[in-house]
This record gives sequence, C-alpha cells and structure tokens, in this order.
Amino acid sequence: MTRPWEDPRVVAGMTRQLAGRRDDLDRGASRLGWKVAFGAPASLVLMEISAPLVGYLTDATLVESGATIATGDWTAGVIEFEVAVWMGSDLGPDAAPDEARAAVSAVGAAIELADVDLAPIDAGAVEEILAGDIFHAGLVLGAPDASRSGLDTTGLLARISVDGGPLATVADLTALTGDHGRILTAVADTLAANGEQLRSGDVVITGSVVPPVPLVRGRLYEFALEPLAPISVWMA
Repeated sequence: MTRPWEDPRVVAGMTRQLAGRRDDLDRGASRLGWKVAFGAPASLVLMEISAPLVGYLTDATLVESGATIATGDWTAGVIEFEVAVWMGSDLGPDAAPDEARAAVSAVGAAIELADVDLAPIDAGAVEEILAGDIFHAGLVLGAPDASRSGLDTTGLLARISVDGGPLATVADLTALTGDHGRILTAVADTLAANGEQLRSGDVVITGSVVPPVPLVRGRLYEFALEPLAPISVWMA
C-alpha cells in the first residue's frame, strides 16, 4: 500500500513547498513550526488522501493577538481556530501516537488566517495546494501552557466569538481534526520522507476545531481555549 507521503501529488507538492520554505529562511524568516490541513473525514475523502496535508510556519506571518490584518488584496479569506502544541523533544518517523503525545511540552490556542486563492479545491489540486503552503496567510499564537505537557487537553473548552457575540462552542477538540497524537505522527512521517524533522521547539497547529469561517472585514474574531486566556484578531 502506498503510504500518504509517497502519493505522487504529495511528493511533488512538498518538494515545491519546502523549496519555498528554504527561500523564506534565506530571506531572514525564522523557523516556527508546521501546520496541517484537510484532516477532517470529509476532507480526506474529497482530496483522496489518507493523512492530513502538511505545511510550514515561520515568524514572517506571526502577528500579536489583537493585531489588525489588512485583507484588501485577498481572494477569499478564511479564519481557523486551532489547538497549538509545542514540541519538547524531537519526533522521528514511525512513532506511535503515545510517543508523539509524550514529546509535547505545552498546549495553547492558535488562530490561522488563510487566503484561498485556488479553485477548485479537490483531489486534482493537492500539488498546487501544498506548493502554496496550503493558503497560509497569518498566525496568532496564545501563550503555551507548560502544565499541559504530554498533550493534555483535559477540560479545555473552545469558545469562538465574533464582535463579542458567540459563534461556536466546542467541547470535543478532536471531533473534526482527529486524534492529536496521530496528527503529530503524520507530520513527523511526512517531514522525514522529505529530509526534514519535527524538532524540539517547533509549534504545530493541528487543524481547525470548526469548519473554516469566511472572513468578514471590519470584525473582531476571538478564540479561547478556556480556561486559557483568549486571543483575537481584527480584520481590516
């Protein structure tokens, strides 16, 4: 059976994506970590993949909570609300989910902004989606909570609001994304197949706990993993 990272579309897309990452790092960006996308069951079927797609993060797109983001030249902006995990040790290929969870040193909240500038979004677009770093356009990170090492999300409740009004509340943080330990093993396996590694200090954003929300300009989006402090972003 072909492993997910051996899919010709993934091989071609990751080769192009990581070349772009090297260019970003050469221009002065700093390594931050990785992201996953299209890991929800319906997305896996739509894209004809068996594991989430993997993208990269650098500090070039990192903004502070409460920042105002200009989206005037975006094609179709969306916002995602995610669980972020910080790696406390390296994770290599063929790890078990329990090993992946044990490698996590902290957990926190993340808001990812994406500009979906490609259509259609289907199995034929996998290479181009990967080559474009899966539409990544911005990132807000909450403070890492080191008391949740080992990927402990017990008792966390996701609350999402727009302009102070409730949008969604999610108690099961893995209902849409799948198990966080398995997400990390997918990232580690994909990176290892492409000459990279999931390293200590990397942050991984694990996929949105709700379907991507279309951005509306002029609104404030807030995300809390209660009882952790909320983070927010303004859309200009």
